Amino acid sequence: MACFPDVQKKAQDEINRVVGSGRLPTMADEPQLPYIRAMIKETLRWMPTTVTGAVPHATTKDDEYMGHFIPQGAGIMLNVWAIHMDETRHPNPREFRPERYENDCQTAADSAANPNASQRDHFTFGSGRRICQGMHVAERSLFLGMSRILWGFNITPKLRDGKPVPINPDHLTQGFVCMPDTFECEITARDEKRSRLIREDWQAAKKEYIDLATGQIKEGITLDKMSLA
Repeated sequence: MACFPDVQKKAQDEINRVVGSGRLPTMADEPQLPYIRAMIKETLRWMPTTVTGAVPHATTKDDEYMGHFIPQGAGIMLNVWAIHMDETRHPNPREFRPERYENDCQTAADSAANPNASQRDHFTFGSGRRICQGMHVAERSLFLGMSRILWGFNITPKLRDGKPVPINPDHLTQGFVCMPDTFECEITARDEKRSRLIREDWQAAKKEYIDLATGQIKEGITLDKMSLA
């Protein structure tokens, strides 16, 4: 959002229309926030955490693809980054543009099950039988996290000597799972009312967790077991 303020404004305008300033967004708002849904898809396309598809696959028998012989037992990597940055699928791929998914109402699971691979939204959750089983939870968590951050905060570049500190979105950490390297930005509450509501919701959530944990302990269930469940 610090790199693409026009996207941030459009998303906040949508949240303002649907949710207003008197409460935080909930999952019930999801159908009325199509731009936020498109932002989730574009985020997963634009900055996939598993650029090589997480877990390697292997062929169970000899195969051939576009004239290339693939022997049985060969390791197969899903090059997520190459697919997501394919200019023919996503013109100007390093531009963060949720409008790419303006008319795509598929959930992550719907998209993964689509037999037409050209209509897949992204491949961050993998593909085939070994696809991520937690995509439903991830998608809902992203919706709540992103909609609530944008509801409550403005995100802008860090200023130094009156000038914005540049952010390089292509400066990534190295490794099996990657993410943007450390960068500076400013995150400020949009107004005092929203700030107060966020604090009140946090206190209520903390109390609910403590009450639940206390009840579980009284019943002889440890916190570790409760968290695992």
